[in-house]
Amino acid sequence: MNGFEIFLCVIAGIIGLLVLILSVPLHISLGYDDKIRISVRYLFIRLNILPASEKKKKPKKEKEPKEKKPKKEKEPKEKKPNPLIEMVKANGQEGMMVVIRNLGKIMGLYGGKLFRSVVFDEIVLRICVGTGDSAATAIKYGKICQKVFPVFGFICSNNLVRRYDIDVHPDFLANKTESEFYTDFHICIRKILNATIGMVVRLIFGVVLKFISGAKKNKTPKEAEQQKA
Repeated sequence: MNGFEIFLCVIAGIIGLLVLILSVPLHISLGYDDKIRISVRYLFIRLNILPASEKKKKPKKEKEPKEKKPKKEKEPKEKKPNPLIEMVKANGQEGMMVVIRNLGKIMGLYGGKLFRSVVFDEIVLRICVGTGDSAATAIKYGKICQKVFPVFGFICSNNLVRRYDIDVHPDFLANKTESEFYTDFHICIRKILNATIGMVVRLIFGVVLKFISGAKKNKTPKEAEQQKA
């Protein structure tokens, strides 16, 4: 093997290693019982985001007061027009509405693609509904079921859910509602990057270039005033 072939093998090995690393899923765990718990795990690294560990604060040393020097008065600078604001004005209301609609579509596609690529390894939800009053408990139980089950039905219809345990029941003798929630899901880093690159390309061609071309077609208010003068 000559030097060029060795170089190609090294490059191919690096690319393969990067693809392998990016294909490792990012695991996120969310939980709630008495407090919110969030942890992230990637490869051999685990990070507990909530509850965060409290760090001991070091006592601050008192600084000796320094003599204040008289400040020199600065001459007021002329404000330069913001090019972004000028471009927004040049696009007009209709042009800006088109840009905003395209931006909303692109962000919706991006969010939907990312959400559908999430795999739920486990979902656990247990709610014991109680208020101390039988009628109020029955009404509250109905309202909670009306909110909870459509959400989990949507998740199970659009995502792969490996295990789930949803238990919502009324307790007519309890004086308060108790709830417990836990979920563990993962998403592939490579899919996040692919979706992000696709979103950036759509933003450039569907929003940014249209925004700039709309500004070039119409003259800015400043240019219109200069022509009148």
